[in-house]
Amino acid sequence: MSAPYPPLSATLDRIRELIAICNKSHDEVLNVRRLSHLAGLSKSDVEILLAGGVPPETDPDVMVRDRVRFLYETHIGANGRRREIPSIAAGIGQTPTWTKKLVAGEAKPNILVGAQLADFYDVSPSFFTDLPAKALDRELQSILFDLEIEADPGRTLQELGVRHISGRSRSMNKGELAELAKMVANITDELTQVKNQMERLENPEGNR
Repeated sequence: MSAPYPPLSATLDRIRELIAICNKSHDEVLNVRRLSHLAGLSKSDVEILLAGGVPPETDPDVMVRDRVRFLYETHIGANGRRREIPSIAAGIGQTPTWTKKLVAGEAKPNILVGAQLADFYDVSPSFFTDLPAKALDRELQSILFDLEIEADPGRTLQELGVRHISGRSRSMNKGELAELAKMVANITDELTQVKNQMERLENPEGNR
């Protein structure tokens, strides 16, 4: 999505409001360990941000290297193990020797390698560069969206452009409407990705 995220404080206020509306567990929804894993932040930084504080500043180069190492160490493959260096190297188009230094935090990826690494691990392209508050806010958006769907799926469908659901909704329960809203959201997101890819292909000069 090209639209900017709201301030972290606003996102958290709305999530906490929806937690109460949906009768959810605060600790389960805002699980520090899971948010740390998703955002590439230390658990202490997540705790500070959730409490409304500001984590200690980190040099940008150090932050990027730390995020790469964090990704390698925590985002394991389907076999329950870290991805093999040769596999990562092939995925990002680099040598195994340099890739080993990269995931150890001894080398810093350039923009192209960073994008390829994010694609390899299926994380946000800004995973390595977002400052802590923005990184956490980025990952909270999916939590917020799911809560919005659960609280009021009909409204979410309208916001996604489904304007004529009300007449058919009488035969659908809230859970079914929520599943429909998630399906529409996934389709919308996939169409946006396709559109962005087509724009990059049509305008290669703008990608340099």
